[in-house]
This record gives sequence, structure tokens and C-alpha cells, in this order.
Amino acid sequence: MSDCEVVTLKETVLVECCTARGVLMQGELFLRPLDTTGRGERLLDVLAGRAFVPLRTAEETVVFLAPRHLAWVRLGLLAALDELDPEAEDDASSAVARVVVELAHGAALEGTLRYALPAMTRRLGDYLERAPAFFPLRTADWIYLLNAAQVASITPLSESR
Repeated sequence: MSDCEVVTLKETVLVECCTARGVLMQGELFLRPLDTTGRGERLLDVLAGRAFVPLRTAEETVVFLAPRHLAWVRLGLLAALDELDPEAEDDASSAVARVVVELAHGAALEGTLRYALPAMTRRLGDYLERAPAFFPLRTADWIYLLNAAQVASITPLSESR
């Protein structure tokens, strides 16, 4: 390698993915590591901003996934802390909704959505109207990054505003 070449190292995060057809895949997705400002690449940004993302499977095969055709990406709770909205997590008055999410391929997930919005627009419907392409659903052990385009319905079980 010459002195002019720059090597960009990637960090990996262990995930399980579910395609729009309900096929499960496990492996590692690649993220840009922390830079000098202390900010790395979030998986939410990668999924929302790329046409294809590389997944390295346990067999060391690389599969390029199209995020638009993923129903969800699941991470362990501790690995996914950077994927949560820091404003909602730090705001004691943020809204929390326990929901059941039905996906287009028929599966259902139950978990919690947490979001921070102004008081007059803090209903679950207001959040869903503004939800990004991928948004986090929290369970006791996992964070699911849900593809909004693959969600068929969301039924609130409880909501605190």
C-alpha cells in the first residue's frame, strides 16, 4: 500500500434480517466506525440511505440486501442503543406506545415505540405520519428496525403521552 492510499475500516454489527417474504437471514452488517467527533454510522442511516447493504453470513458469504425489501432488521438491545432516538430517550415527557405491528407478509411483532413530539402532536398517529423509512420497535431483549413500507398495520395496546 502506498502512502497516498487510505484504508477505511468498517465495524460490524450482528443482526438478524427478515425479508418482505418472511425469509430470515443472520450475519454482520458493516458500519463506518467512530470518527474524530465521536460519531459513527448508524444502521438506521445505512438502511435508509443505500440501495444495497452487504451482509456477511456465518459461512463468510457476502449477500447484498436491498433494504426496501426487508421487513425488519433485529439487533440485541445493547448493540442497538445508538439506533434509538436520543431526544426521546432523554426526555421524561416523551410518549410511549405499546403496539402490535402486523407486517405485509403476515407476521406480527409486539413491542414499544418511544418518540418525542410537541405536546399538541404527541399522538401515535402523529408519530407514524412522520416516521422515517426505518423506525425502532423495542422489545424486552431486541430492537427491531422496522421498514415502514413493509408495515401493514399498527394497533395500539396502550399509550402514554
